Amino acid sequence: MAGPPSSGPSLDNESHPGSKSKPPPTTRNTNKPRTNAAQSTYVLFVVTCIFVTMVGNFLHHRIADPHTLHTRSMEMFEREHLSGKLKEKEREAIRVKKIKKDELHLLPGTEKHGAPPLHDLAGLNCEDHGGPSNDLAAEMVYWSDIPSDSEFRSPIGLHDTEKKYLTFEPDGGGFNNIRMSLETIILMAHAMGRTLVMPPSQGMYLLRKDRDKQKVHFSFDDFYHMEQVGYEHAGLDIISMEQFLQDVAMTGNLKNKTSGVVAFPPDNRTNWDGIDPKPLKEYLRDVTLAPLDWNPGSCLAAFPSDDGPEHFEELNDMMEEVKKNFPRWTEFKNNPVPVDASPLARMKEAVGGQVRKLCIYDEKMQKAPVVHFMCYHKLRVRMLTHFYSFLYFEDWKHDLWSKRFVRDHLRYSDEIQCAAARIVSALRERARKRDPKGNPHGEYDSFHIRRGDFQYKATRLEAEEIYENVKDELTEGATVFIATDHAGKPFFKPLANHYDIVFLKDFKKELEGVNTNYYGMIDQLVASRGRIFFGCYHSTFSGFIFRIRGYHSQKDQLPGFEQGTLHHSFYYSGQKDKNLYTEYTPIKPPYFSREFPISWRDIDKGIDELSRGSSEFEVESE
Repeated sequence: MAGPPSSGPSLDNESHPGSKSKPPPTTRNTNKPRTNAAQSTYVLFVVTCIFVTMVGNFLHHRIADPHTLHTRSMEMFEREHLSGKLKEKEREAIRVKKIKKDELHLLPGTEKHGAPPLHDLAGLNCEDHGGPSNDLAAEMVYWSDIPSDSEFRSPIGLHDTEKKYLTFEPDGGGFNNIRMSLETIILMAHAMGRTLVMPPSQGMYLLRKDRDKQKVHFSFDDFYHMEQVGYEHAGLDIISMEQFLQDVAMTGNLKNKTSGVVAFPPDNRTNWDGIDPKPLKEYLRDVTLAPLDWNPGSCLAAFPSDDGPEHFEELNDMMEEVKKNFPRWTEFKNNPVPVDASPLARMKEAVGGQVRKLCIYDEKMQKAPVVHFMCYHKLRVRMLTHFYSFLYFEDWKHDLWSKRFVRDHLRYSDEIQCAAARIVSALRERARKRDPKGNPHGEYDSFHIRRGDFQYKATRLEAEEIYENVKDELTEGATVFIATDHAGKPFFKPLANHYDIVFLKDFKKELEGVNTNYYGMIDQLVASRGRIFFGCYHSTFSGFIFRIRGYHSQKDQLPGFEQGTLHHSFYYSGQKDKNLYTEYTPIKPPYFSREFPISWRDIDKGIDELSRGSSEFEVESE
């Protein structure tokens, strides 16, 4: 390509100095360097513009773009925790698991039972998770493998010809509030016969520690074996939000409720992992049926034992019967209704002396292609409740199935369970060494002491007060594990003066390679194995520890298991609350402040009856 015309003398004039042509003026020659500088400046300017543009695009797409941020975070997480720390077999297991997970969740048309099993939920094998041995890990297992439970289907929606969905927003509180909401939502999806759509991975309150070193955007697959839960249950389908948006939203099947016009996801995006979910939430609220009156505490979500509007109406008639002689919760204190009692008798206890109406899955909701449950604090729409205090099933076998489902399948993942098992094993060894003859089994006691941002000031006791409230139950010099959100050890000195106290952070070796955002769940599991446990009233974190201890009490048939009472589980906040779990207390408000024995008492009754009766709920295959 020809360059720009020369501003200097031609090459011919320079080659023939004897030529008669008039030489160029001297001013031309004196300007020549300045002309070259201008040309160079122009070229430099163009190159600089191109460079700045390229760098800007690179920074946007490789650094600032949210989706790339999530990808980079995942890559950094894998480098930090996989490279050089896991054996080749473990890396291969993770790769295979990802492939199987993609097959199950992301490939349209995949037959659920055509995919190979992803994980065995029945026991606990820590071989691929850094130990301990299966013998030592076995004590963590409170769940059971009940094959007939996996075949049970809800009678609602069995004959629907079109697939229907349930979407939801995770609770905006701490993880145990999120967990409670999930338990309720997943059981509602099963009860309604709807496919459950799992939210994309996102940041969760108080689970954002060390964001520059490890993963901080989580899906429920990170805490539970959700892929296997959906795989194992004939009556429950679970898909990802990405698959839902691809299969339903991007094919024009969702319409704005106000305008009736087909609406697509914001920016036509289907993968929302690691991205601010607010635009997605607003979109789903606009294109789905989002019931605002399903409010725990003001109504009971009731499901009949058979499908059809007349059966839902029968439930309303039952509530009217209850209201004629409305029971107080005190009528059931230490007087539980048998788990297989009549529907009317069980409803009387279920209303908790407060609820006077039912949330009915009416015809409008049943016809909706997608039902969406919000977490919207301004409208006071939130599923902050225990599933068993909000959901009522006319069939007692269905009711107990729901409680077993949560116990057996919504339990923390093997990675979390095994980390806890390693610490429990180390704790027992420490306690045994301190008193080989008097404590040959390495028994230890445990606390959950909640402080931090907790709003219930009555539970914020000084350590001296806590000691005075617990000393009659504990042995001087005993090993005591304390799960806490309080960072300063000096606070605990009054307890350390009497006991051998240890914390999760004292077990760095056992926690090597574990995401620190899992520490709260590990704390719960370790505390649940204490011989004596003291928890914090109003804390849902403590509440779940009590429930796990309730599950263990049923499995091991510990003293009081017939009525669901726990004889070595207390609150440290004072005499008024201390012994709440040593007697049977029916459901009563505020529901979230503690757990209730109805969630674990006689939980395995009727398994044989369910097995024989489940076939009547199944649709014959074509």
